[in-house]
Amino acid sequence: MTVSATQASNSLLQQLITTAIHHPFVAAISILTLICVLTRTITGFRYWSAVSSNKSSSGTTRNVPLIPYWIPWLGQAVQFALNANPFLAKMTKSLGPEGSAYGIYMGGLKANIVTSPSLARQVLFDRHAPIQMESFIFYVMKNVWGDEGTMRAIDPAMLWGPIHAALNGMMRESFVTKAIVKTVEEVQRSTWNLVSGCRSVVDQSAWERAGSVQIISGSDSSGSKPFIAEANLHLLLRDFVGDIATNVLFGHEFIENNPNLLSDLWTMDAKFNKFLAGLPSWWPGMGAAYQARERLLSAVKEHHDALIKYLNGEDPGSQYSDLSDVSTVIVDRLQAFKASGTTPRGWSTGNGTILWAMNVNANQVIFWLIWYAFSDRTLLSELRTEIAPYVRFVQAPDNGLPIKDAPKLEIDIDSLWTKCPLLKGAFYETMRLEAASASFKMISEDFVVTESEEDAKILGKKAPESYILAKGELLCIPHGVHQNDERYFRDPERFDPRRFWAKPDHATNAITKEESKLPISTSADPEAEVKVEYGTMKVWGGGKNMCKGKTFAEREVILFSAAIIMQWDMIPVGNDNKWVHPGRKIAAGAYNPERDVKVRLWRRDAW
Repeated sequence: MTVSATQASNSLLQQLITTAIHHPFVAAISILTLICVLTRTITGFRYWSAVSSNKSSSGTTRNVPLIPYWIPWLGQAVQFALNANPFLAKMTKSLGPEGSAYGIYMGGLKANIVTSPSLARQVLFDRHAPIQMESFIFYVMKNVWGDEGTMRAIDPAMLWGPIHAALNGMMRESFVTKAIVKTVEEVQRSTWNLVSGCRSVVDQSAWERAGSVQIISGSDSSGSKPFIAEANLHLLLRDFVGDIATNVLFGHEFIENNPNLLSDLWTMDAKFNKFLAGLPSWWPGMGAAYQARERLLSAVKEHHDALIKYLNGEDPGSQYSDLSDVSTVIVDRLQAFKASGTTPRGWSTGNGTILWAMNVNANQVIFWLIWYAFSDRTLLSELRTEIAPYVRFVQAPDNGLPIKDAPKLEIDIDSLWTKCPLLKGAFYETMRLEAASASFKMISEDFVVTESEEDAKILGKKAPESYILAKGELLCIPHGVHQNDERYFRDPERFDPRRFWAKPDHATNAITKEESKLPISTSADPEAEVKVEYGTMKVWGGGKNMCKGKTFAEREVILFSAAIIMQWDMIPVGNDNKWVHPGRKIAAGAYNPERDVKVRLWRRDAW
């Protein structure tokens, strides 16, 4: 008997239904697998069709091709959320010339990834480019800071007017000069006591307790043995810098009244990406982070309540009897927030972000710069020779008492910034390797960006290409991908403090110059003036959305690093006393070390 095709089809369908009923788990897996395979096939065909079409029509404006993905709607969101920079770096390299601009799909939204320096410059520095960050800022304030919608509720004229203008004050010379002077004073006085020599945890400073300082030899009062201590270098430096920087911005009483402030800040920051993803407080590991955030915001509110009374001529209370050293940026921001009519939650979250932002980058970069400097004894010697004229050791005058006053440093910060190209180059190189930041924008209207001829040549293209960035899509510039691109930075994994050196007659920030395309790694003529420039690296962002604390942070890194390099000596504990890179842990700002870096350190009494 012959079975018709229709009967065979019906029979197969009945078997599939019966199998699905009896084995629902297997059926679900099979259906999901089929959906993923179909999604990958369709998106793969669409991508290669777009690329082939673009290649056949050279010179025309092209759409940014969307990379194939497996999971509908979700796309590459998981890979991006878990390890954005390595994921995008691998993707960019695998695409070759097509890696200058491509799209990934995340949660129903296309994100345009731009890695070509010339394309990035047009986006970052063209003030007329139809891009905005407002929606992303509101999202961060809601999910990360729990602002309860207060930021979005503020009149836009106030939010992007006086409130935002107060933040721009961090870039003004008046603020930077005053803040740097105060920071220099603190560093001159405190660097000697980075490790005080106190054996009792009770008598140690907050940063010593954070760094688990232990005294190996010497004592609080006896000078019969050389003073040697052991500490966790990252945590020691992170909180040392954080203590002084927070003092400069919020005044000395803020951190004195909240000794666990920085600990709460790091607890919160460790879960930044999970906050960003919207994970609730009951999610495993998130409870402590939510509690830390609320304690931090409560501290800011208490400080600001007292500051408002102080500004109004009222008694701020015994805890905040001296608020005269609070920076103008915080004062101006608070007054602008108050004038906007927002709630205390609004100004607490608004200025809490400033406290966070000023600590998550510079503190980590200083640790990494110190790590690189001490891991190369030749470089360390060269740095000390260069820095010595501008960081002087000053012994305290004899006070006639058994307990002598501590020595201090005298630091010429202007000369450190303008006359120490090796130190400055080491700073830039540290940023390149350890600060893999990214710029995010929302596209308000369709607009076109075009590559430079130099970028097209470096990327192996016959001619520059133009791309349409479409309205309603996300734009991401992963600076860390470019900073480790071997086509722009030779031997990118190697630490080269002279990579950003340029002679004055060739120095430029424009990407059209040869010096900007390739790193300069040769030793410069010591008699020739040397300039150190970022070139194609835009680690601070750019344009109207450039990091507002850039100028202060640059001097801050140079200042702390120079002081520690000159005042202290150290060797690693373990690994046969060799400096082994501790690995990188993704953070909201610069990388954190993946493993502790334990060191044995001692003071240098003079030089």
